[in-house]
Amino acid sequence: MNERLSLKGALTMGLFSALLAIVGCDRVATGELRAGQSTVADMKTQMGEPSDVHKEGDREIWVYTLGPQGVKTYFMTVDPTGKLEKIDQVLTEENFKRIVPGMTTTEVRRVLGKHGSEKRYAMSINEVTQVWKFNRDNADWNFEVLIDGNGRVKSTGFDDPSLQRGSSK
Repeated sequence: MNERLSLKGALTMGLFSALLAIVGCDRVATGELRAGQSTVADMKTQMGEPSDVHKEGDREIWVYTLGPQGVKTYFMTVDPTGKLEKIDQVLTEENFKRIVPGMTTTEVRRVLGKHGSEKRYAMSINEVTQVWKFNRDNADWNFEVLIDGNGRVKSTGFDDPSLQRGSSK
């Protein structure tokens, strides 16, 4: 009987932990940061140094890539007074649609942040595929951007890693 109770307790704790992980991911990542209240110092304390910072007009965009193979990348807009203006999780279907042939790698990075990995193929020596992992329907997927030899987007696409050889699906 004790084994049965222990198993039931373990299963309950496992389900509770999984639920917290799903529901609390953004909260854990961004912590107590609040638009209009938090400062650059608060951001550094909570998130550390950004992986990138770029200017948009009189604002700075602080990029926090949760990875290298995390499924979220946050762009935090800082106003001219040094206060956090907004937090955007940018690895979204809407932003993926904004990546079009002809864009430069810098332009892509300004939309999605730094990619998590790269693929190179022997038959296309001057091309590289940049990969961003993201979450779709509670599963990890890859958004892939093929970059030509001139550093411009040639094409984009999606890859469901569960369909890879050796997957259990």
